[in-house]
Amino acid sequence: MVGQLVGFFIMLMVGYGCVRLRFYGKVALDGMCSLLLNVLIPVLVFSNAVDGTDRSHLAANWGVMLLTAVMYGLLILVFWTLARLLRLRGSRSHVFQASLIFGNAGFIGIPLIMALFPHEGAIYVALMSIVDQALLWTYGVWLCEPVREDGHGGGASGSAGEAAARGGIAGQDTKSKAAGKPAFGSRVLGLLRRFVNPAFIGVMIALALILLGARVPDIILKPLHTIGNMATPMSLIYLGGLFALTRWWKVLRRYELYVGLVAKMIAFPLAFYALLMAVVGFLPTWVPITHDMILVITVIAGLPTMTTIAMFTGRKDNMPEYAVGFVLVSTLFSLCSLALVSAIVF
Repeated sequence: MVGQLVGFFIMLMVGYGCVRLRFYGKVALDGMCSLLLNVLIPVLVFSNAVDGTDRSHLAANWGVMLLTAVMYGLLILVFWTLARLLRLRGSRSHVFQASLIFGNAGFIGIPLIMALFPHEGAIYVALMSIVDQALLWTYGVWLCEPVREDGHGGGASGSAGEAAARGGIAGQDTKSKAAGKPAFGSRVLGLLRRFVNPAFIGVMIALALILLGARVPDIILKPLHTIGNMATPMSLIYLGGLFALTRWWKVLRRYELYVGLVAKMIAFPLAFYALLMAVVGFLPTWVPITHDMILVITVIAGLPTMTTIAMFTGRKDNMPEYAVGFVLVSTLFSLCSLALVSAIVF
């Protein structure tokens, strides 16, 4: 784990140095982000999932989906409660929750799991991605929508961006009331469109091929592996460049940052690991949960903030610097927290 994290840190610094030396800028970073989300990460998941995997592997490992669903259920409950205890309101509360519920499985989690568990890691990633993507593109998108503050607690630390978002939402609310609610079919179609993204489609195609028993020829699989292997260095170089361009330091004045990072990246994964180890002995034998699955889900539970959360908030201009600050600070913090958690549980 430490070896992987040291490599991650070097790649982050390469990306940071390239932007600071003006080898490239924001336009190039936007292109890298698009390439990662639409090509490299989907190809990485697909190529590793279908490589030597059959229906027997799927039947033996579906327990990882159950663990992922339980993990997200507890994360949602814990950080909804924590946001209320910290007296956060409106968009600040929602973006805080989104930043700590959804870990960076794509840029950091997948490469890390593939390195630590080279044999079963691909099927773990494919099955986890079903739950992860389903929640991200529904609940995660909803959390990143601008909302009005309800009450005055935490209002002193709000931002001008929040006020603008509240004003914009008030106008939207008036328009929506005048126009009426959209039809049920339109809402269902809008929900389904959220799942039409390359990562989720790649996972579904891989699972379909596995269930059908179809094999991807090596002549096709080999170049796909080569393309997918570019995801790790490029994702970390991208994050390092983002670190150089963003006014991320503003989030350091937010007290919830420190409480949230310790809770999400140290306390939660350790408590979750202890809970699973205590419960797993009481599960029926037909539930396929292994110790390796528990280790994988513990690592996933302690990942830093998902970069996509910053993208969701940015497109709505809903406290984007707050979200980017969480991404960057949590990514740097993960170099220590993941090492600490893995030293205890592995």
